[in-house]
Amino acid sequence: MAKLSGLSRYFNPGLELGGVPGRDGAEREYVVPLASAELGLWCQQLAEVAGRIHAASTPHEIQDVVDRIEHDLPKLDGHQTLAQRVLGTAYDQMMTDGVTHAHIQYCGHTAYAWIVGGEEAAARFWTSGGQSGEAARPANRAERRAAGRTNTAAANATNTPASTSGTRSRTRSSRSGRAKGGRGRRSSPTGT
Repeated sequence: MAKLSGLSRYFNPGLELGGVPGRDGAEREYVVPLASAELGLWCQQLAEVAGRIHAASTPHEIQDVVDRIEHDLPKLDGHQTLAQRVLGTAYDQMMTDGVTHAHIQYCGHTAYAWIVGGEEAAARFWTSGGQSGEAARPANRAERRAAGRTNTAAANATNTPASTSGTRSRTRSSRSGRAKGGRGRRSSPTGT
């Protein structure tokens, strides 16, 4: 059996968030402590529930998922916001330093991404400015279809060839010798 030891030498727990402005304008670094097993499980299950809500295609399916939240998520002590839970002691330091609510929320979302998806997920969120880099996806099947139609219509509109009015060659009807489909002014075969 293989034996691995010295975890603290190889694994650096915690997440450092730097350049966070406080009340005095000074930018500080905060270290978010490693999530407890309980908090990590709670965050992962919260992400799964959010995914199920996102994938639901009818209001009834969405309601079923929402109704199951209380049942599916483990109970955590106290009434804390997501930012308070995931930032841990860094939250208290941010409050002491007068960090704005918006910045605390942003740091909290970054920490949540870190707990659920690791350092790369946290870095992607942090450097995105809070944007995913793509348009928000429609919440249900009908909206996804409508978005698909809109995107298809836009794509078709940009690929439509320009008008060639007046440059088409005339096609002749086998019956009458006149151009097909022409209404209105007709020219004579002699051009007059």
